[in-house]
Amino acid sequence: MSPTPLSFAPPPSRPTDFRQALYAGALFKLAPSEASVRLAREVGELLAEAFRDVGEPREAQFRLPPAEHLERLGRVRQVLSGEACFLEGARAVLAAAGQAPDAYALDKPRLRGVLDRGHEIAAAAPAYFAHRDTWYANPRAQLNWWLALHDATEEETFTFFPEVFERQVPNSSSTFDYPTWRAQTGWQNPKRAASAAYPTSLVPLDGFQERGFACRTGEVLVFSGAHLHRTRPHTSGRTRFSVDFRAVHLEDHRRGLGAPDVDNRSTGSTLEDYVHPTAASAGGAP
Repeated sequence: MSPTPLSFAPPPSRPTDFRQALYAGALFKLAPSEASVRLAREVGELLAEAFRDVGEPREAQFRLPPAEHLERLGRVRQVLSGEACFLEGARAVLAAAGQAPDAYALDKPRLRGVLDRGHEIAAAAPAYFAHRDTWYANPRAQLNWWLALHDATEEETFTFFPEVFERQVPNSSSTFDYPTWRAQTGWQNPKRAASAAYPTSLVPLDGFQERGFACRTGEVLVFSGAHLHRTRPHTSGRTRFSVDFRAVHLEDHRRGLGAPDVDNRSTGSTLEDYVHPTAASAGGAP
């Protein structure tokens, strides 16, 4: 059965109200801005260059051996995480949404490439696990910013379980320790150990309403890292590409503000590896 489409309320204009609504479980889909369209275009250009000899990047998975396709995506990911201009692009997306970028610590933008029939690849199984980001030692005050690089149908994106936002869901987060994960596994590591911990729900979710969404190029979905969500398996005939980054409002974090943390048992904190604003630029931003 197809998920019920999400409905999105207009985001509050005041930055504090914007964050508080997200901490309370709201989900916002922001219209394309100059900053989001620019970031989508720049990442799209990286993909086009990586696959220029085989044509359309979204169809490259059918024209290359899997190992080579993954290796080329890895090179794009290295550029995305290694060049400061893309982090600045993420900060510009925050600013376009009315947030003060210098009030936030950000992780580096990450490229997602969800393959057609990727769920049939055993090694990719963790990418489809239902999870809260808080189960991965992410802070309660974390907001996830997901950017569409192209138009995508509801089938090609991901889904939420909003009714359990403040309800406990049995899960395996007690197996996740961030320092151990960082040393032994790391994010988007194609050589990760088979025993790597990927927290997920331990109960069937069929009884909960699952909600999805479609998107247009440059639209930005913003949601709390405490939302239970999962990537949809899809058979659209194309790879779905997107970019996301995580942002933690440091004053909110210092004050203990953020989403409910009802069932997280992970240890450590990803915040230590986020890029923090400089002392000169951070003072007093709302």
